Amino acid sequence: MTRTDPALIAFLEEQRAEFTRSLPRRLEQVGLLWQQVLRGEDLAQALPTLERHAHSLAGSAATFGWAELGLAAQALELALSPHVGTEAALAPEVSAELGRAVEELQQRFHRAA
Repeated sequence: MTRTDPALIAFLEEQRAEFTRSLPRRLEQVGLLWQQVLRGEDLAQALPTLERHAHSLAGSAATFGWAELGLAAQALELALSPHVGTEAALAPEVSAELGRAVEELQQRFHRAA
């Protein structure tokens, strides 16, 4: 196959479309996990799961034409990283920082959608 192969182009476009269709569900998961963190529920599981979701979005968003979303996901991932493994409630300033990162991720999706 060459770069101009119509089958390859169609395949890549379908992959991009599928990624785009999955974004509302994926961002809903981020929001649900964030709410779990805010409630202090099972932080030992919620924080690493939220970090994995952010990492996954950061790694794939730019590939599928969502570069700004990928940057916001990366910022969230980096903000979460030092707190993964924490079982105690997050300090208010940490919660505020993470909340801003989650909000930025959501906003970048809605601005670009």
